[in-house]
Amino acid sequence: MNRILYLWGSLLFMAFTQNTNAQHKLQGKVMDANGKYPLQEVAVMVENTILGTNTDAQGNFEIPNVSFPLNLKISHVGYETITLSLKEAPKDFVVRLTEQPHELEEIVVVSFEGSKKLKETPAAISSIGQRDISRYNLTSPQQALNTLPGIKLESTTLGRYSLKIRGGNLGAIGHADGYKTYWNGIPISLATGNIPLGQLDFGSIGSMNIVRGPSGSIYGAGLSGVALLENRKPLYKQTSFQTDFLGASYGTYRYGATFATSGQNSDLHLQYSKLHTDGYRNEAASDNEFINLNARFFPSEKQSLSLITQYVDRNYGIPGNLSAEQVVENPRQSTFSRELDNGLRGKSLLVGAGHTYRFNNRWENSTSFSYQVYEGDFLIGNDFFMVADRSITTAFSARTATTYRFDGFFGKENRLVFGGEYTRGINDVNEFSNGFQSPIISARTSTDRSFLGFSQLEMVLPEEFTLTLGASYNNFRLDFEERLVELDNPRFSKEVNDFSPRIALTKKINDVFFVYANISKSFSPPPRGAFDNNGTQLNFDLESTKGWNKELGIRGTTFKNRLSFDAVFYRLDVKDVILPRIASNIGGVELVMNENAGAIDRQGIELRTEYFLVKNSQQFLSRASVFGSYTYMDHKFETYNTVEINENGETNEINFDKKNIPGIHPHTLVVGTDIVTKPGLYFNGTFSYYDKVYLNNANTITDNPYRLFDAKLGFKKTLTKDFFFDVFVGGNNILGDTYSATHQYNSSFGAYYDPAPGRNFYSGASLRYIF
Repeated sequence: MNRILYLWGSLLFMAFTQNTNAQHKLQGKVMDANGKYPLQEVAVMVENTILGTNTDAQGNFEIPNVSFPLNLKISHVGYETITLSLKEAPKDFVVRLTEQPHELEEIVVVSFEGSKKLKETPAAISSIGQRDISRYNLTSPQQALNTLPGIKLESTTLGRYSLKIRGGNLGAIGHADGYKTYWNGIPISLATGNIPLGQLDFGSIGSMNIVRGPSGSIYGAGLSGVALLENRKPLYKQTSFQTDFLGASYGTYRYGATFATSGQNSDLHLQYSKLHTDGYRNEAASDNEFINLNARFFPSEKQSLSLITQYVDRNYGIPGNLSAEQVVENPRQSTFSRELDNGLRGKSLLVGAGHTYRFNNRWENSTSFSYQVYEGDFLIGNDFFMVADRSITTAFSARTATTYRFDGFFGKENRLVFGGEYTRGINDVNEFSNGFQSPIISARTSTDRSFLGFSQLEMVLPEEFTLTLGASYNNFRLDFEERLVELDNPRFSKEVNDFSPRIALTKKINDVFFVYANISKSFSPPPRGAFDNNGTQLNFDLESTKGWNKELGIRGTTFKNRLSFDAVFYRLDVKDVILPRIASNIGGVELVMNENAGAIDRQGIELRTEYFLVKNSQQFLSRASVFGSYTYMDHKFETYNTVEINENGETNEINFDKKNIPGIHPHTLVVGTDIVTKPGLYFNGTFSYYDKVYLNNANTITDNPYRLFDAKLGFKKTLTKDFFFDVFVGGNNILGDTYSATHQYNSSFGAYYDPAPGRNFYSGASLRYIF
């Protein structure tokens, strides 16, 4: 009997031991795809069981008593849901989710050296993600950006763009009140600000966050704002190859090929694309070739490394502006000679790296750098003149930011950020007398150098208030040397210093409704081109253009998160604006001097809203939404006067006080709809209205308002778990309105207009295979 009891006991013990050994504890951590911060309240579930949990404040999770193999489903609002097949408990298990927001409630923006939901950010920020980008073809970011309030991207041909944020960047009107650009947090702007958007392949962009107005003292110079770009991120634990092709009117086509792979400790995104158009107008052909490599490495939970490499070979023609009579005669004609290879031909290389290290839950540092080199030729000419120059530009940028999180007086976590940024650029330009085979008549070198020191304190106060205090010290220096032309001052240096403070207050009304107020000062240093007056005289007395910006914003969602809204009221008072003033008239040729000659008042309203009619992936009509944006801009000269001087030296004073700034659409309205069905059929439609625009300072010449209607119809489907395709057709300017793509303001010869294409269409396909 004892033996039988012993045998049964042994069998029960062995069974219990085997059963216990089959049960395991699954531990891990969930991070944002950028690897910069953990995600809280992420749902982690074992499929076909009741086992699961949510991540804690540090992104950690633990599920006891699981049996392998298993499928682990990980989901979080605003992120791609993934399912992982696990044969055993991974060691040092870290999951990185890729952002995929569908509405304001979900959008997380990486700005001001931190990450938080857009609705909680105390600044006017326009955001577009993959859903917005996929609404249009990938030849240009113009349509996607122009759906945003306060933003207008103008284009004469593919690759030649001008980005206007709140009406800034108008060339000689205010000169370079430009913007700064960061790619994956790495600074890529030149010392004077801006980077041509044509150097960036739109097909490689995953998201664009644009800070409208000088809300970013933490970023230094830039009256218009800051452009924060992120590349497309591979899906976690997935390797894929994708190819796409598009053909369109006017000999336009785009071809792209992408290889992407992602693992627990690294990912890589390699893309090649070629973009060509014959152009709507003569001499507007464009060829662009891009190679982009983006890679990230995660050696541990505490650190991440980001690498960017981009090679661009871009060529585009410049057709020139036409008078009203020439537009009527033939809108597609060019003002430059067809015998010349008019336009810009250039190649550029950009490399950069960023490193983030989290010492602990309180201390974190991000340091990055970039290096750029550009070499290009610029040539335009006709029977009356010719401009030919060859330039080489190199630029180096470095930035470091340290974040310290600490408990404040009211028991809440506060955040202090401090750091610095340095940029240095060298531009060598040789100008030729009559084409590139002729002698060099001017050889000049300009060196731009800027240093930015910044700090920002974010404090959580009682009653759901958050106070942000920021400031930056900015030093800018320009060194110039002319080696051939005899000037009174062939060498000179100019240095300016500016201090930019910022204060913002956010009030959380409830979980879905936020209000903020923002006051900040910013500046734009005098650009190289402003010092040069008619190529013969230099104005050394130019100072920075400075401006105070005041904003009041309201963001939120309602109707069970179906309706999102974002409203901003702003006023920007700009002083010491660099404007041209006529100094003399010699033989009918006016000598223009650039001076800090005026002040400009900018005020406006920016609205953005979206309503989801349907959000149910199980229905035939799985998603249907409508959106709209409205921009009102009242921008006027506060003070600005100059003179007219005839050939006899007689002067007549001209005053432009209270005149509207040329190039500003007082009213812009954009509405659209997105419809997606469960079988895969989808439709995107966008209607835009642009009010009339003044073309000269006296407001005596205007261009008419115009309407645009763009639409895209497609079908996307996952044929198998490994193969995905998307086919589509679309049209732009379907209403056939006549309008000007860009304008030349205050034209001496009445050449104000650059006619845009009429109705044009495109079709294409995208195929992706998952290995």
